[in-house]
Amino acid sequence: MVKRQRRATLEDVAREAGVSTMTVSRVVNNTGRISEDTRRHVREVIARLDYRPSRAARALVTRQTLMIAVVVPDVTNPYFAEIIKGAEDVAWEHGYGVLLANTNESQAREAAVLNQLEETTADGLIVVSSRLPENILLPLLERWRAVVVVNRQVPPHLAAVVRSRFEYGHRSILAARYLFESGRRRIGYLRLKRPGVETPLEVFMAELAAVGGEVREEWYRTCLPSWEAGYGAAKDLLAQHPELDAIVGGNDLVGLGAMRAAIEAGRHIPADLAITGSDDILMSREVTPPLTTFTVSKYEIGTVATRLLLQRIAGDTEYHEYLFDEELVVRGTT
Repeated sequence: MVKRQRRATLEDVAREAGVSTMTVSRVVNNTGRISEDTRRHVREVIARLDYRPSRAARALVTRQTLMIAVVVPDVTNPYFAEIIKGAEDVAWEHGYGVLLANTNESQAREAAVLNQLEETTADGLIVVSSRLPENILLPLLERWRAVVVVNRQVPPHLAAVVRSRFEYGHRSILAARYLFESGRRRIGYLRLKRPGVETPLEVFMAELAAVGGEVREEWYRTCLPSWEAGYGAAKDLLAQHPELDAIVGGNDLVGLGAMRAAIEAGRHIPADLAITGSDDILMSREVTPPLTTFTVSKYEIGTVATRLLLQRIAGDTEYHEYLFDEELVVRGTT
């Protein structure tokens, strides 16, 4: 068995260089008044011993961890995965690491994660699509100096915000209008169960009725934003209401689950059943037929959110808001 080599310590460097540990610490953190010759000598020893300062110890001195925390509801959802990728790319460009926390669509878990995280763990926080109600979320954000919130509106003094140009649920309304204009008349809706965020079912119904669409509450189901939940909700909906000729999915995973349920029920897509999604994840383009959905630049959301966070870490306390656009992309399912 190969014996693991001991990692060099601050004391090892000081002993080898013939200086105090305080001098080594000042060289590592680029502080204090030290001659250039001493600084150069200590750096040579650091390189020779391959000394790497403890991130935790360095944070105590500099009050910077060079880490940012990103909290998402479901790391397995490709929508959030693309946001994470954009955040990581910008963070690494600027010398920061990323601490990722997955809350698994659980309010209790999200609250616990935000309670555990603090500024000794990360220099800033990005919270994506929080599922917490305001009375729990806002006090947790108050504890941070640098915060960016994605897909949620919060008071301007708390955080920079990255969100859709439209209100939540707007994509579902646009999809229903498009389906009606395309000749569909009996439109089902798989709305998302998002704790802490009101799903505008009444608004959806009113908007569809306003353009002449038939509205029946029994044509709607509420489900979690996952493939399995979309499959189960659509299977139940189609079994009870085979008269439906279209289904609006609250997101792409739900829409893809609905496609599987429809195929198993013997429905032909799009001949006698049209289906839409909402966020243009990669697999929505790869299935047959490809899913009609809305283009949303998830990677850009991640990059913008991280740049805004780095600005706040650097001391920019001005309120910034970035509004991203959504556009319907008509594909084979409609």
